Amino acid sequence: MRAFLLLLLLSALWAGAAGAESRTVTLPAVADVGLPFWCDWGYEWEERCFRDDGPRLPVGGAEDKVWRSALRFSLAGLPAEADLSSARLLLRHDGRCLARRLASVPCGELGYVLDAHRILSPSWFAEREVEIDQGVVDTAVVFAGWTPQWLSWDVTALMRAWHGGLVPNNGLLLKLQDGDEELGYGGPYVVSSSHPDAAARPRLSVAYSAGD
Repeated sequence: MRAFLLLLLLSALWAGAAGAESRTVTLPAVADVGLPFWCDWGYEWEERCFRDDGPRLPVGGAEDKVWRSALRFSLAGLPAEADLSSARLLLRHDGRCLARRLASVPCGELGYVLDAHRILSPSWFAEREVEIDQGVVDTAVVFAGWTPQWLSWDVTALMRAWHGGLVPNNGLLLKLQDGDEELGYGGPYVVSSSHPDAAARPRLSVAYSAGD
């Protein structure tokens, strides 16, 4: 009798495991933009404190401002019952860096540490500087600026909170780590969602399981 009950239990566990299919999806950014911080918002601020919505995302210190970049991803394609096992933000650094006046120049040997933060502001443009959660979601490192590489942040916990409706999905903000943000410090000028090389654009790689 015990052997029969054990067989039934194993059969039920196997059926449950078979019904939960593991999948991985790649989500493109639905919006991204470079945002100026520490900018002098006085006379002619619209000309100096502009946003960068071009083919690259600036992160670092320019001559008269510090650049941080925001990205947003839609989770509409994920099933409501999806059980997220991992989520990683992937950005391409192709060896280009900021110049003092926001030009794309070859990087030097200097590396950079980039922190990801949850954005609290529902709109990126209603305020001059978006508000962010001061807690760091995860960190990625450019080990040598001139070396092309993929940058990766583990955003699994935040994705679960977004997917479960625990916090609003206002996007992620990337910035140099505290202590490195200085005027003229420079930083990576990574590929954005409007870059002509589609294979290098930002993406969110999400692994999840869902029953049939």
